[in-house]
Amino acid sequence: MKALLHPLAVFFHLAFRALALLVYLMCGWFSNSFISCFVTIIIFLSLDFWTVKNVTGRLLVGLRWWNYVDDEGKSHWVFESRKDEDISLVDTAEAQIFWLALVLTPVVWFLLLFVSFFRLNVKWFIVVIIALILNGANLYGYLRCKVKGTDKFSSAISSMMGKQMISSMFSSLWKKSEQQPPPARPFSNTV
Repeated sequence: MKALLHPLAVFFHLAFRALALLVYLMCGWFSNSFISCFVTIIIFLSLDFWTVKNVTGRLLVGLRWWNYVDDEGKSHWVFESRKDEDISLVDTAEAQIFWLALVLTPVVWFLLLFVSFFRLNVKWFIVVIIALILNGANLYGYLRCKVKGTDKFSSAISSMMGKQMISSMFSSLWKKSEQQPPPARPFSNTV
């Protein structure tokens, strides 16, 4: 087996996400404090998000994404990929490790979302939602970089999400909340 070009980057690409999952799965056995578990998991998730976004994506697959807000307050997303002549600098084994971890980790967190939901464990449900948001943001950003930010990807994601279905669900929820009975009469000071 050939040595990896960036072994330290590969290690941290896998380590932070593995540690976040490990602490999530084992924390109840070693600690009764939800707060210490929550903070530890969030720290590992944050380290993973930053490392993947700013270091391993650039080194392992030659992709980079970021967001900035202009003077008018408008948000801009930037998706970059290496030029075709520089793509030979990407090691195939490292790229496979990068993509495998990037895709599988949100899948695992999604399965844990169902577990926490069916156990009716709201505290852990929130932790899993945070993990899904951070991992999902990196996955989305790198998928956009991979297809060079084309509109094809945006339209595919939009159709996949079923934009119309989601908006109709929310509109029906809002209609139900508007049909609530009027509030009870306020208390009076007279007896």
